[in-house]
Amino acid sequence: MRATSKEYAAALFSLARESHSEKETLEELRFIESVFEDAPGYAEFLASPAIPRSERIESVEWAFEGQLSEYVMSFLSLLCEHGCAELLPGCVSEYEKLYNQSAGLAKAEVVSAVMMNDDQKHRLRDKLETLSGCKLNIRWRTDPALLGGVTVDIEGLRIDGSLRNKLKNIRKVMGE
Repeated sequence: MRATSKEYAAALFSLARESHSEKETLEELRFIESVFEDAPGYAEFLASPAIPRSERIESVEWAFEGQLSEYVMSFLSLLCEHGCAELLPGCVSEYEKLYNQSAGLAKAEVVSAVMMNDDQKHRLRDKLETLSGCKLNIRWRTDPALLGGVTVDIEGLRIDGSLRNKLKNIRKVMGE
């Protein structure tokens, strides 16, 4: 299914790129995704082979009328027509990857043991952007289980500078 999501996302990204609407398209996809999250049964309804295609497509047109661009509406209708509405989250994720690559952006998550102040966040962001060579969209979280320090995930690359990890490594060295 991931390959199918990639294909759909690549096709939509190509269309969005032609019309210079990559960012707007991503925002619309996120909007649809939030609607699906708020009404989980809706995606199941749109993917159900028991519901006639015309009824599924009508439902999408009615629900999103005037809220989506022509390309995104056609994309969503195509997913419904093929009974693939459940692929939407994967399509959004794949589209976002394509968008980020083209814009030189990367998603990151920074988890710290305690809340970082704005100055600490700014300095860490600067260092991480220098290291990665990308502009980062960072999600900041706290997790007291880290005991101290931070962990950073940038597009699958993990940097673990937590005290918990350091203690774990010491235990390995000591043979416990």
